[in-house]
Amino acid sequence: MAQEQKDTEQESPTGFNGHRDMSLDEIAALHPGLAIIMPMVGTRWWNVYYAAKESNWQLATFQVREAISLMNKGVQTRPRYGEAIAEYIANDLAPVLAALADKDFSTFEKAFHAATNRANEYHEEFKKGYLVWKLPDHPNPQVDYTPRD
Repeated sequence: MAQEQKDTEQESPTGFNGHRDMSLDEIAALHPGLAIIMPMVGTRWWNVYYAAKESNWQLATFQVREAISLMNKGVQTRPRYGEAIAEYIANDLAPVLAALADKDFSTFEKAFHAATNRANEYHEEFKKGYLVWKLPDHPNPQVDYTPRD
């Protein structure tokens, strides 16, 4: 029996991280969950607002798309949130992207705040109401929001 287990372990694929061989399970365990991904989404979302405020529509759109990409990565590791995240992207982020495409800050601002409120409602629905995202009252000092186009 011990030999069978050892043979099975030896047949399992591994990957080398530059320091040691790792099993697929060890590699999979390293993939970030939403606790790591969502703060990155929050930073993107912060940048969306201030980019749009400065009429940097290209940057604001890029930041929304990057936030969506991050959320979709989160679904890969936490599939229980998949339906809610897909719904949020379709129903709450689509109006934000549409307002950015129209270069309409007034409409954007309403859609942005509605999407933010909806995200916080999702936190409540998933029993994580203590997670409340709010827009910082200042732009991200690491980002130049000056339009380039």
